Amino acid sequence: MVHPSPSAQRPAATQDATPPAAASQKPDVAYRYGSVSAAVFPTEVKTKDGTRQALQVSLRRSYKDSEGAWQHKSITLWQDDLLPAALALQKCYEFLAEPAAKDDAAD
Repeated sequence: MVHPSPSAQRPAATQDATPPAAASQKPDVAYRYGSVSAAVFPTEVKTKDGTRQALQVSLRRSYKDSEGAWQHKSITLWQDDLLPAALALQKCYEFLAEPAAKDDAAD
């Protein structure tokens, strides 16, 4: 299990994360970094052998709309999706940071 670093921001409050199931369900853990939060929720998965417990991660971005009301966009990921998603986001960040690095080097 991965633990947040000592310098990580405080865990997000329960209301900062969007559950993949019933709104009354509380996450096992939630973390918030700026306008982005991630929370782990237990869920039941139906299989050919019956039902089993699984964990899903809800990733959520919060923002204010043009009228100042809070809005939220979220996606739910399975454990196997987390590392590929993190790597894809890292590559996008590197791509976006490239022009800034080139501009700094030219100065």
